Amino acid sequence: MTLAAGARDLLAPYWKLFGQASNYNVVWDSNAKGVCVQTEHGQKPVGLFVKGKISAGALLLLPDMNFIAEEFFAEDEEEGEVWSAAGEQFSASLIAEIVALSNAIASDGEKTPQPEWASAAEFALAPEIELRQQLLQAETELEKAQRTKEELTRQLEDVGQLRALLFEKGKPLEAAIISALTLLGFKAEPYVDGKSEFDAVFESAEGRLLGEAEGKDNKAVSIEKLRQLSTNLHEDLQREEVNQPAKGILFANGYRLTKPDERETQFTEKCITSATSMSYGLVSTDQLYAAAQYLSGTSDEEFARRCRVAMIEMKGVVRFPEIPVTAEETTGGIPATVPTPD
Repeated sequence: MTLAAGARDLLAPYWKLFGQASNYNVVWDSNAKGVCVQTEHGQKPVGLFVKGKISAGALLLLPDMNFIAEEFFAEDEEEGEVWSAAGEQFSASLIAEIVALSNAIASDGEKTPQPEWASAAEFALAPEIELRQQLLQAETELEKAQRTKEELTRQLEDVGQLRALLFEKGKPLEAAIISALTLLGFKAEPYVDGKSEFDAVFESAEGRLLGEAEGKDNKAVSIEKLRQLSTNLHEDLQREEVNQPAKGILFANGYRLTKPDERETQFTEKCITSATSMSYGLVSTDQLYAAAQYLSGTSDEEFARRCRVAMIEMKGVVRFPEIPVTAEETTGGIPATVPTPD
């Protein structure tokens, strides 16, 4: 193979390093546009350089190379197969040439790609040395800023998981309930052993509770989940370490795909009647979110205590205390648009 006349300036440094190691598997049509590599005999196109017609992009199609040659690998007693010195040198040279080609193409191909040897320290200019040091410092600061950004992003995602109370179901909803109960001052966690599994077991100075959670796409939570809660309360009381029955709480995220202030009652009438007669509490998770949202931005222990007492003492639908007016502080002085109990 040989370089086509119009591509010699662009590809000469690359071809000097990798021409002998290249081999072609494709022959293009003899009328192909942008031929950059051709067979030495017959001048059959085996490489193309195609520039974009409506953008600055370009496509460079070059003959293949063997990227998994035996000399590129070595055996290490601890790590097994690793790159050999020859493999590392090959990859470093290839990357440098690809970057140089990219830069040359970006400048409309008017400049010859800088050979790798031209970047050696012996050819460096004094301003380049200073600028490279500044660039290294800038890259170090950029990496530090990137790590900070990634950590803040992770924290933001963790905090935002509380919003799952508004639209989730299953395990994500259960995890958000645990987080909200913790903000209310409960010691809360799911419980799993070889016999039983409860969505939430939570307690405080005011009492001990056991909760089950259910999310429904476009309807209210029915009495079926209340039966599951009743079964779990009996199983919980049978544990040796439990001496008193826990208060049962059914958490519901009914009509979860609808905006909270547009939802219908999230428990069926039969569920509300049964829960009241059985002294269970019914908590809609959008109301739980409103309380947790307020407490996430303030240390109002009295409000948190009143929320806990409501869950302990109320039968049927639990109504949390009104969000204090000072909740505006959590939205920078703008009244908080959070759902509040009727």
